[in-house]
Order: sequence, then C-alpha cells, then structure tokens
Amino acid sequence: MTRAAALLYPPTCVLCGAPGDAGLDLCQGCRADMPTLGACCARCAIPLTRSSSASSAEPTSPDEPNRPGPSLKLKPGPSPPQHKPELSEHRIGAHSRIAGDGLCGSCQRQPPPYRRCTAVYRYEDPLPALVAGMKFRARLNLVRLLGELLAEELLARAEAPDWTWPDAIVPVPLHPQRLRQRGYNQALELARIVGRRLALPVDIACCRRIRSTQAQSALEERQRLTNIRGAFAVTAPLPRHVAILDDVVTTGATVSELARLLRRNGCEQVDVWALARTP
Repeated sequence: MTRAAALLYPPTCVLCGAPGDAGLDLCQGCRADMPTLGACCARCAIPLTRSSSASSAEPTSPDEPNRPGPSLKLKPGPSPPQHKPELSEHRIGAHSRIAGDGLCGSCQRQPPPYRRCTAVYRYEDPLPALVAGMKFRARLNLVRLLGELLAEELLARAEAPDWTWPDAIVPVPLHPQRLRQRGYNQALELARIVGRRLALPVDIACCRRIRSTQAQSALEERQRLTNIRGAFAVTAPLPRHVAILDDVVTTGATVSELARLLRRNGCEQVDVWALARTP
C-alpha cells in the first residue's frame, strides 16, 4: 500500500476492526492468533498434529460459501451446498508417522507428483470465513491480505538451502462456466499479488480447464479423484519449473491432477503453493 493510500484508507483489521499492522488489514494480535501450519509433512504439507485451538467440529469445505465468523463482516451469500464427509488420503493418526526425511505415511508409500507443497495456515478458524469472503463474496481486500501473507511465508521459506524459485506461477484454472458464475478466479487473483511481490511471472496461457466438474466439496475422496481426472489441458509451452497456486489444498486431488499433466508435457519440476492446508 502506498503512503498516500494508507493515509486515505488506513489499514483496518478484518477480524476485529483494530488498526492494521505493517500495511496489512490485520492487527498484530489477530495475526499472532492465526492457525499457522506447524509440524507438517515435508512433501504434501499435511498437518501432523491438531492445534489446541482446533474446533471439535469438522471444518467447512473451501468450496463452500462458509458462514462468517463472529467478527468478520461478510456479505450474505448463497446457501452452502450439501457437504459430504470425505475420506482424506492423509488422516491424522493413521498417516502421521514421520520418516527420517520428514514424510508422512502416505507420501512414503506413494509420493505425490509434485516436489513439495508449501502452505501458510491450517484450514481452521478464521480461515474458512476469510477464504469464503475472498472466493464467493468478492472481498478483494481479503485477496490482497491473503496474497501478501502467502508471499511473506514464501520469502521466509526461501532461506532454506534446498529452496529454488519457479520460472512461473500457474494458478489453478477455473472452467469458463464457473468463471462466468463467480466473476473471477480467486487463485489467479492470489497469484497476481504473490507474483508482483516476488517478481515472478504468472502464466495463465500454459493450461486451461476443459471440463466442467462437480464441486469437489460435495464428493468423497475417491469420487474427487475421478471427478477431476482429465479436467485440464496444456495449451502452450511449459516453463521448466512451475509453482501451482491454489487457495486451499484439501485431499490434494486437484493440484495432483494438474501436476501430473504438467510433468507429462515436459515440465521438469512442479511445486504447490497454497494459503491453507486442511488437517
């Protein structure tokens, strides 16, 4: 945010209404309370332990227009679709055993097609309300906030000796029908914020969604894998190294399908960047 913009529109915390900190619409206190990812698989980023602040209820799906939390003022949205419980490929407990290289049980048995998933938060309160506001209610101030938080995490991770920056960011594409309904692709809007902050190009020409799929939130895990199969197509030459960007990674079916396609078509290295990862 420029100095003039900060004077005219001072940053205000979207969660409690207090003055924002460091030019963001989030105060220090609320930022400190955000559900950071913590211990996770070094490959797929599945959280390995439940946080002490986790609700006993199952978190709502990132594909649903979630109800807002008590402090976040969101515009009324459509009623959430029926959400079926999912059989996650990374259930906490059954898959939380960690090998010496930091991999969860699922990644030890069958590594995903991407090199590494990097996420900032667990998909726990207040993330469902923040993501819903960005995704379904056109709260573009939340796009900026969440994109800046993701970019800051990536800059911090870049201190690791094995970190390499991609040649381009590839946001998970929306089908044209879904894009017309929503009006924008939240993954693309996040990618633009991240790309500008990190001086990385955003490639929206290399692939597209060619099949309109049922919302993943309404499906169980095995159905999700079938539902997303063949949904994408490569439409332009691919960079050597890309980072797929999505708002929330749940079972990983969508990013894995896209990563397989990119690798089959010549991409040598694929990473995944996400704002949040579901437990």
